[in-house]
Amino acid sequence: MQTFEEGRLQLHFPAGWAVLKYDDGRYYRGTIGRTGATLAAMDFVAVPSAAAPYLLLLEVKDFRDHEVANRPRLAKGELATEVATKAFHTLGALGAGVRANHPELRALTAGVQPLPETIQVVLLLEQDEPPPVGAAGHLSTRAKLKRETYLEYKGKLLTDLHTKLRPFRMQVAVYACATVPAGLGWAATARP
Repeated sequence: MQTFEEGRLQLHFPAGWAVLKYDDGRYYRGTIGRTGATLAAMDFVAVPSAAAPYLLLLEVKDFRDHEVANRPRLAKGELATEVATKAFHTLGALGAGVRANHPELRALTAGVQPLPETIQVVLLLEQDEPPPVGAAGHLSTRAKLKRETYLEYKGKLLTDLHTKLRPFRMQVAVYACATVPAGLGWAATARP
C-alpha cells in the first residue's frame, strides 16, 4: 500500500499502481515551472495498471473549519471551474512530459499515451458535516437551512463538473473520505 499525505488527509493506493503527487513533483515544480507558463495542477495522477490503464486525476480539498470562507466558491461554481481547469492543464502537461520521456512520468506512460478510453476526474472534498437530525427528528431553523444549503451546494458542484467535463468524455465524481467506494481500489482517511 502506498500512502500519501495531503494536509490532514491521507490517501491510500495499492502497491501496483503508478501514483504521482503531481503538484509537488519535480516535473511540475521544476520543468513546467521553468517555462514560465501558469499551468494549474491536480494534486495526484494515478494509473492503476499497465494491463488495463485508465487515468485518475485527483484533486483534494479539505474545507473543514473553513466552511464560511469557501461557501462563495461553491455557490458561484468557482470550485468546479478550478477543478476543470486543473484537469485540462494537467492532461496537456502530462502529454508533453510523457512525449519528452521525463523520468518522473515514465511509470504513468500507459495511462497517458495514448490517452485511455477512461479518464476519471475526482474531487475529494472534506467538509464540515451538516447538522444531524435530532433524536425527535427535528432541526432548528438555522440547522435546517445549513443542512439544505450543504446538500444543495454539493449537488450543484457535481452538476457543474459534469457540465464542464462531460463533452470531453471524462468521468466525474465528488467524494468525501467516508464515501469513496471500495471498488475504486483507493481509499482516503481524514484526521481530526
